[in-house]
Amino acid sequence: MRRWLALISLLLPWAAAAQEAAGLVTEAVTVVPEFDIYGQTVLYAEGRLVNQGEDAFDNLSLRAELYDAAGEIIGEGLGYPVNACLAGLLPDFALQPGASQPFAIQLELYEDGAEIARVEVQPQGRPIPPAPPPAAAALPGITQVTDQEVVAVEWIDATSLRFAAGCWRDAFTTWSWQDYELTVGAAKPSEHPKAALVTDRLRRQINLTDPYFFNRAFLQFAPGGRRLVYQTDLNTVVTAEPDGSYRRVLFEQLANRTLQGITWLRDGRFLAYYYGAYGEPVLYFTATVDGQTLSEPPQNAAPSLIVPGASLDGQQIIIGATVDGRTGYYLKRAAYAGLELLFEAELPGSNYPGPLLLRDDAGVDRVYAALPSEDGAQLVCFNRQTRERRDLSPLPLRLATDERARWQPSPDGARIALAVDGLNGGLWLIELAALAACD
Repeated sequence: MRRWLALISLLLPWAAAAQEAAGLVTEAVTVVPEFDIYGQTVLYAEGRLVNQGEDAFDNLSLRAELYDAAGEIIGEGLGYPVNACLAGLLPDFALQPGASQPFAIQLELYEDGAEIARVEVQPQGRPIPPAPPPAAAALPGITQVTDQEVVAVEWIDATSLRFAAGCWRDAFTTWSWQDYELTVGAAKPSEHPKAALVTDRLRRQINLTDPYFFNRAFLQFAPGGRRLVYQTDLNTVVTAEPDGSYRRVLFEQLANRTLQGITWLRDGRFLAYYYGAYGEPVLYFTATVDGQTLSEPPQNAAPSLIVPGASLDGQQIIIGATVDGRTGYYLKRAAYAGLELLFEAELPGSNYPGPLLLRDDAGVDRVYAALPSEDGAQLVCFNRQTRERRDLSPLPLRLATDERARWQPSPDGARIALAVDGLNGGLWLIELAALAACD
């Protein structure tokens, strides 16, 4: 959940709801200021809705009443279960027994400046028979680490990583981070090692003191590196030292573009990608956190029909395109025009992870891609040396158009960490050696 104004958040008592006997209860209710779609600050009551009963519930809603210290009602609100980005779930969403889901209630005070002393939340829902437990899909070589909405993964070394749950649009300092050791097989809560560097002084130095622009700046530090990257209020991408000094401007003239994500490659190299709504063409560029551009400007490059991928050095980019009637994955040199068809395929949406281009110790390039299939999604591999494409394994991807997946290869190229947000979110580790050979 977003917590970028946590200093003025109030942890408040919560009251039992009318349907508590049936099993619906609320936990950890907090009043938090959030930004609406117009950039205005709005108060929300946020927390978790828990089903402690034996029935499932759909048509869920929550009503809040606000009280002052004298016990007088000073405001109210209506809300619904939401995802990590506070987007309301559809009415047919069913909260199963033993499950919980975040909720958000937009609040309205009867008088400006009224002091909230207490909030009572009353959940409502229609009881329905619980769904049978989903059959666990046995996917050899694929292990689930968590079922949280995972929005970021950073490999620490070949056998350990850190991952974050939260809303992908929010600052990394608001996410809930955990460390995971493959040899232990367990995750534990942690703090991001660079979070303490994001100080008020840094934000003043890079002119991101406004909470709205800071939260949409995509400010990130290069994994394992020193410098950081962010976008300004005019969408100009800039890199800087940890204290905000020695800034390097990358590409300007992006004020009318919407940055959707940054994919870290190796040694401070990264790929940034832009699009408006789901299904629109994707623009992109590669650069280094030291301020070196590796690709042509995004407005000059051939647009992609998918979130693109890149080689770990950022010098080659893989896009989805249709050229001369052939739709599939194409390779281009980052700084030059011209496309090479790798293989034809039905392309996924821009909520799928971009393709990976990995080179083994023998110098053989392999492209890994997640493709839609009749049963969900499929991991495929294309060997650039043999020009053969192999289906490797089904993938645990069930994505709505407003949900996303992203992935990161381990430093030794032996594994891929697949992170997914949304109702079917989670983190999975893919052991490539346990799958069919890609030759």
